[in-house]
Amino acid sequence: MKSIKDLIYFDINKAKSLISQLNGGLLNEISRAVEDENEESAGIGFDVKIIKGNIGEKSKEKTIKTERISVYHEMLNSIENDLNENGLLTSINSSFDKWESSFNDFMDEIPKLSYVKATGWGSFEDFERFKRIFTNFNEIQRLIFGSVLLENPELIALKEQLEAAKKVAYQNKDRNNRSKELNKVRAIENKVDELLKSESDVHLFDEDWISKVKTFLDTFSPNRLNFRLLPLDDFGDFQILCNLKSEYMLEGNFENTIYTYGSRPNVKLTVIGIITSCPRKEDTRVHPSDEYIGTSETELSAESHFDKAFRNVFDSFEAFEKFFFVPNYPKIAISPIAIYREVIINKKK
Repeated sequence: MKSIKDLIYFDINKAKSLISQLNGGLLNEISRAVEDENEESAGIGFDVKIIKGNIGEKSKEKTIKTERISVYHEMLNSIENDLNENGLLTSINSSFDKWESSFNDFMDEIPKLSYVKATGWGSFEDFERFKRIFTNFNEIQRLIFGSVLLENPELIALKEQLEAAKKVAYQNKDRNNRSKELNKVRAIENKVDELLKSESDVHLFDEDWISKVKTFLDTFSPNRLNFRLLPLDDFGDFQILCNLKSEYMLEGNFENTIYTYGSRPNVKLTVIGIITSCPRKEDTRVHPSDEYIGTSETELSAESHFDKAFRNVFDSFEAFEKFFFVPNYPKIAISPIAIYREVIINKKK
């Protein structure tokens, strides 16, 4: 089955490692095309200038990028073929279409798989983009809803007061006096917000709450970029979760991908990778803290008390992390090699 692939994400390091293991070494043409142009130092993103010469810079850069993308496709096709030949790659969609038992029985088979390929409805979740929008949400709302009240006399008067108060506050060099003036600024800003609320449908979040949410996200999801795929239309709770590395987005950055496909694409995408987390309906794992079951506190040494306390702290962290893209049954997580849109070639007879 031949297809055309529009690559969105490609983890070049995972791909080279996998090809090396499957073929006993990197292919010469891959080494030539990928490494000859000093890719390791130049970076993957297409916004990086690869050629430093002044003559024919743009045309040569474009040629190298085209060659690199072409090689990525060859690498991906090679990986899929080799994994299939070795019986290591499972198509989630095809397997489920042929499955004759229940969905729960199908889920019991998932932990036995290694590399999987799946096609379905996807969505990208960029936490940095979310934090940026969320942090500026109130200002955006004020701009949008305030624009329809530009002729409102009360709003005009408040804005004049606000400008005057800011000028006084920022020019005041005495710390105590400046603090008092800034309080006056905030009081006028609150009056402006109250006027917007009374005259429009504006919704504003509490600024302290916004700050606390940002702190929470900065702590538990810094620089997080996720991809979520729903391969089975009738079983939306079965999802494949992927943590992405921004440098392997082939449009140079995630913003360009959004402009092309959208954060929640309305065409089905395909992902291929190895399963890294596969929760069961009943957790049968042996927990590290189980060694203390049946042991009283008086029987523990000082070192064991210390060790047990630290494990409890890490257990609480694990509970927090479940809020952020840690899969729960029947979701699974994979380490993705590639994400792409695949178009199957159907030759006319």
